Amino acid sequence: MKVSIRARTYETGTSVTSPIWYVYGIVEFLGRGGSYIDSLFGLYKNAVIHAATITVKAVNMSSEPLIVAVAPLPHNWSTLSPTIAEICDAPRCVRRNTGGNGGQDRAILSTSISTAKALGHDYQIARYSMDSTQAASTTPLVATEPAWTLALSSFNSLTSASYRAEIEMEWHVEFYNLDSS
Repeated sequence: MKVSIRARTYETGTSVTSPIWYVYGIVEFLGRGGSYIDSLFGLYKNAVIHAATITVKAVNMSSEPLIVAVAPLPHNWSTLSPTIAEICDAPRCVRRNTGGNGGQDRAILSTSISTAKALGHDYQIARYSMDSTQAASTTPLVATEPAWTLALSSFNSLTSASYRAEIEMEWHVEFYNLDSS
């Protein structure tokens, strides 16, 4: 059964040191699938994701301009403390800037990628087949698998950032292996 699943989360930062980054799944849900996922895993044993879309709606809450950027990068890359320049220079990065009027400036960005394109030449969808346990896990099957890396940063790295962000993910998923138990 092929379906499109949406999930939404919210991130808030108040006077935080820049850059701040968050990681969201491309080839796995990484714990963000929601209740529909639980219901579908009650019918099917396995699932694979064929494509993913992320939409970020960020509001700058500080007086310093804000950079909002998202790119598909290896999941473990976020543990290496990337700079905002590294994220903005990444292939397929989408970015927007806001002004600095304390809650009046917003940035909206959206980007999509297929699992085949995200995985590149070593594309093996069977390697990323999830069961219900893995779908709920925030630990990826493969540490280097691609994931959306969302970065928020003030223009001046010495200035703290304050923001509110709504992040919506959409996955095109194929559930298979009907559970007859």
